[in-house]
Amino acid sequence: MMMAMGNDSFHQQSWLDAEQSYYQAVDIIEDLWNDDVENIELLQAWIAGQHNLSSLFEQQGLECEALRYLTIPHQRVLSLINQGACSTPFHHALMLTAKITLQPLLEFSQRNPICDGCLAGLKLSKEWLSTPAHQFH
Repeated sequence: MMMAMGNDSFHQQSWLDAEQSYYQAVDIIEDLWNDDVENIELLQAWIAGQHNLSSLFEQQGLECEALRYLTIPHQRVLSLINQGACSTPFHHALMLTAKITLQPLLEFSQRNPICDGCLAGLKLSKEWLSTPAHQFH
């Protein structure tokens, strides 16, 4: 509900209303996700909220904030993968999700200048996710 309200506000260019709705949606999803940490749908909904915030800030010319809301979910997914304390199906879903969170970062780096260190980290992440041990068929 809140995400849809945020999307409506975004399309009407009501930036503050969109921002507030997206923040509320992310908070609600986080609360639900904390009670069900292996629920991939909640993780993906949380990522979508973060990416909506990124799009909102990029639309307003706030590239640093936009990058932040792309980086947070990618780092969170990588952290969950590295913790390793999850079921095999959830781990497989996390690997696929990491690839999904990486793509918007790579696309953002083509539209906006980012520091060399960040760009190198993205390329390293892409290579790591492309290794045979991290591919699923």
